[in-house]
Amino acid sequence: ALLSGARNQKNSKLLQEVVDRMQKLFPNMKDSLLAASILLANVYASSDDIGKATDIKIELHKSGGKKQIGVTVTDIDGKLWKFRAHDRSHAESAEIHEQVDRMSKRIIEHGHKYDASWIVRPMQPDETIETLL
Repeated sequence: ALLSGARNQKNSKLLQEVVDRMQKLFPNMKDSLLAASILLANVYASSDDIGKATDIKIELHKSGGKKQIGVTVTDIDGKLWKFRAHDRSHAESAEIHEQVDRMSKRIIEHGHKYDASWIVRPMQPDETIETLL
């Protein structure tokens, strides 16, 4: 929660302090340290501190750290459901994505604006802010 809060506030100083402390206290928790470091690099990138973001990503690459696919676990009526980022293996994934697109268009019609500052990499020609967020 602390990492997410620091990210949401784009507080790179606090996030750096937390990551440094995690590295000292939990040096064997490689997956958690990797995720925290990626989060820190993304906050630096979204705050236009590309140099620090690049330094972190270079260190991660040198250390051989590989980012895991994002997974969300949701409890619905006592049954746990896992959702992976960009997963289209579900039999109804086309319908699910169509519904997400409809909901996205609807909230835009009602004044929602996506915050592109969270995008920390160059967009590809076939991408939009909405598809990345």
